[in-house]
Amino acid sequence: MSNVSNLPSRRSVLKYGAAAGASLLAGCSGNTEQSAEATSIRAIESVPPASTEGQVNVWNWYVDWMDWAVKEFEQSHNASVSTAMYSTPNKWYTKLEAGNNGIDSISATSGWVVRAMNNDFLQPLPVNKMDGWDGLSEMAKDDAQKHYQDDDNNTYAIPEAQVAHPLVYNTEFFDEDPGSWEILWESDLKGKIAMQDWGEVACRVAALYTGQDPNDPDDFKDIEEALIQQKELNHTYWQDHSSAFRMFKNEEIVATVYTDVRAHMGRFMEGMPIDMSHTKEGFMYTYDTFVIPDGAPNPKAALAWTDMFSKPENAAKKVTTMGCLAPVKDIGEHIDISEDRLEFIQWPSKMSDSATFIEPMSAELRQKFDEIWTRVKAA
Repeated sequence: MSNVSNLPSRRSVLKYGAAAGASLLAGCSGNTEQSAEATSIRAIESVPPASTEGQVNVWNWYVDWMDWAVKEFEQSHNASVSTAMYSTPNKWYTKLEAGNNGIDSISATSGWVVRAMNNDFLQPLPVNKMDGWDGLSEMAKDDAQKHYQDDDNNTYAIPEAQVAHPLVYNTEFFDEDPGSWEILWESDLKGKIAMQDWGEVACRVAALYTGQDPNDPDDFKDIEEALIQQKELNHTYWQDHSSAFRMFKNEEIVATVYTDVRAHMGRFMEGMPIDMSHTKEGFMYTYDTFVIPDGAPNPKAALAWTDMFSKPENAAKKVTTMGCLAPVKDIGEHIDISEDRLEFIQWPSKMSDSATFIEPMSAELRQKFDEIWTRVKAA
C-alpha cells in the first residue's frame, strides 16, 4: 500500500507504556486464554455466523448510538455485549500493541486503522459476504478499497460513518455562503472566528488556503506564515468540540473549521443558524470504521456485530441518533427525516468534487506539522 509506506512498522512503533494502559476505561471483559484457531475469522463459513460465543466486547466512542445497538444485538443474537468507551485512539491501539487481551470489535478512526493494518493488528473481513459492503456508497467503497485493503485485496475495515471537516459559518451573519477559507484570514472578522487547536487540522486548512495539497504540502514556510498571520484574528483556539459548539450558540464566533456531525447537531437539534461552506479550495473528510482485532476472543460474535451494524438500515440510524452521515447508498430510503435535513447530510452528492480524503500521515509529515504548530502558538 503505497499511501502508508512511511508509517511506523511493528518493529519501530513507539510504545505508549503502562501509564496509557492504566487509563483505559472500564467495560472490556472476556476470555483472554486465546489460541490461533479461536481468534481467527477466516474459518467462519457464513455471515452472520450460525452461532456466536455468547458475548462480545466492543470499544466505541459513540455513546448515543451504543445504547440502541447493544439492546438490538443482545435480542437478535442471544449474546451479552460489554462496552468500553474511549476518548483517544491510542488507548485501544496500546492494547493491540500489547497483544490485545480482550477486545472483539472497535469503532476506529481511519489513520489508526491503517497503522494497525501495517502492524498486523487486524483481521481481514469477509466483505464479499456482508450486506454492509454491498450497501456502501460508491465514494465510501472506493475509499475503502484504496485505503483499507492490502496488496492481496484483503479488506480490514468497513466504513460506518463519514466525517467531513468543512468551514462552518453563521448563516445570519453572512448573506451567502462565504465559499472560501479566506474568511479565517479576513481582518474585518477579527475576534469573530476561531481555529481548532490541533496542528494537523490547522496546517491542513492553511495548506488549502495557500493552494497546496493538504496531504502532501510542498511549502511548509508558507503554511507557517499563514497561520502566524491568522493567529491574532482568532477569538480563541478551541480544543474540544463542545467549546466550539458553545461559541457558535452564543454567537461569539461566526466561522471555524468544524465537522458536519456537529454542524448537523447545531442546526437541526439546537436550531442554530449554521451551515457548511462549499469552499472553492476544497475541504477534508475521513471515516470511522468497524475493525476486528487480531486476538479477538469472540470472533464469531465480533463478526456478527460488524455485519449487523454495517447493514444500511442499521448504519442509517446513526443519522437520527447522532447526526453522523452513514456512507450508504440511497440513505433516504432507510430513514424518515425532513428534506432539508436529508439534503444537509448528503453533502457528498453536491460537494464530493471538493472533498479530499485525509490520508494517514507519515511520521515525517506529522513532525513537520507539530513543529509548525508549536512555533505558531509561541509567536
